[in-house]
Amino acid sequence: MFSESSFSFADGLSKLAVLLISYFAPVKEIVHVMLIFILIDFISGVWAARKRKETLESRKFRKTLTKFLWYTVALILSFMMEKTFNLSWSNLSGIIGGFICFIELKSIFENITVITGEPIFMKILHIIRKRGSDTMGDLSDRESQDDHSTSKTDPDGSH
Repeated sequence: MFSESSFSFADGLSKLAVLLISYFAPVKEIVHVMLIFILIDFISGVWAARKRKETLESRKFRKTLTKFLWYTVALILSFMMEKTFNLSWSNLSGIIGGFICFIELKSIFENITVITGEPIFMKILHIIRKRGSDTMGDLSDRESQDDHSTSKTDPDGSH
């Protein structure tokens, strides 16, 4: 029924599959998280399109699949660079995966804005900027207090 060569070909394919799976296992979680972000973006995008009364087109569905495939390729290539050029200290694949998830998160927030009518992403950015400027103000206040306290009296008592 099967020739001996077909068994060796199948055996070779299974060994190759195991080799690839074990090689790329460290980025499996990042791929899963990316997939979750892409799916949530897709669902929120469909919901937002319905809210805008847009027609749903199959090419837009294909765009999501294409996006996931290319994001995965980018992640795999960054992981291969890490391994090949001994860049494990850089966590390049984690940075790339995080950046991709941030892009998807921004898109999700834009969709939520359409769905709810509330500019969620802009509100979050405003809060982050406000906290950042408050922190910078606190730091500059501390520096000016430190400057005043050291300029009034020197440790040797000359001022």
